[in-house]
Amino acid sequence: MKFSILLSEILRPLQEVAGIAGVSSNKEDITQNVLIKAEKGKLQLKATDYNLELEAVLALPDLQEEGTITVNAVKLCETLKHLDANSLVSFTSDSSREILELKASKSNFEIRTRDAANFPPFEKETEEQVIVLKQKQLKELIDKSKFCIAVEDFREYLRGMRLEAIDTTLSVFTSDGHRMAILETQLQTPVTAQFGAILTKKCADELSKILDANSDTNIELKFTKKTVSTELNGFILSSKLLVCTYPNVRSVIPKAIETTISIPTEPLIKSINRVSVMASKRVNGVSFIFADNKVMLRSENSEHEIATDELSIAYDGTPLEIALNASYVNEALNASKADNVVFCFTSPIANALVKPADEAESEVKSMYIISKVIV
Repeated sequence: MKFSILLSEILRPLQEVAGIAGVSSNKEDITQNVLIKAEKGKLQLKATDYNLELEAVLALPDLQEEGTITVNAVKLCETLKHLDANSLVSFTSDSSREILELKASKSNFEIRTRDAANFPPFEKETEEQVIVLKQKQLKELIDKSKFCIAVEDFREYLRGMRLEAIDTTLSVFTSDGHRMAILETQLQTPVTAQFGAILTKKCADELSKILDANSDTNIELKFTKKTVSTELNGFILSSKLLVCTYPNVRSVIPKAIETTISIPTEPLIKSINRVSVMASKRVNGVSFIFADNKVMLRSENSEHEIATDELSIAYDGTPLEIALNASYVNEALNASKADNVVFCFTSPIANALVKPADEAESEVKSMYIISKVIV
């Protein structure tokens, strides 16, 4: 294998692909490598961790000799990122020595390679369902919900992003057991049958990275019983799904809202940041007291240190008080990207439902349920 390419053209795709390469203490695990294939005027870069595979495809006009190798992902990225972005890099594989030679200007490197025949293929299955939506729609759905996914939990379904499609309506649910994001949008074409699947957090993260937040172009998410795949912006992504039972989370959504209170988002975020400095580190709880056309925020810790703050709002109803995790509230407020948010309550108060005050023009509707805490 021998070819040359501008570093500026290969570096970002390589870094994205290498980012999902396997991490293992076993040096023999080939998933720590990136597969490099030069063939028919194209360069393919591929990595996997067994559960997710990401491939980038680039045009390669200066291909002198075809071939396929694998090379350690970290070493290759670290080698290239310190070179001048405008430099022309020459890649030459010496199969007899199992070496990849890199040359750029006066810099020369030799990196050990491994036989590409040992690189694991991704399991292929029969396609069962396709979801079609705009790139910017999908990115907004992911970015407004993925922060609620549990990082570690014995309940497997909490470690993923639930998609449910009926006709042209797509609903997204994420939760870590203490809060839940609920989003809804309209698909470009109706699904052939009612459908549900759970994306892994890593799959959602990688999709967000390669999606274009400003693109109206459609993409297809192709589902099998156990996998999802898509092709966009020069990347091909395939991932295993979380195959487990998902509870009826719609039952958690309040049916009858008794009180709604509108609050400007930015001042509320700043007020929460000020008050939470004195909050107990264990629950990071801040009390919200709504009364007399204002909301008072209060926190206290085990050393009886106290912080309070007030915001003027339009509410003169029955006084309400609820304690919420400060970080959970701020993450929901930041994700909403709204000038004003609405806090919704039922009676008795078990949690707060937070949503943007006005989403009339938005393609994605969102709301967040945050459980109260004991402070």
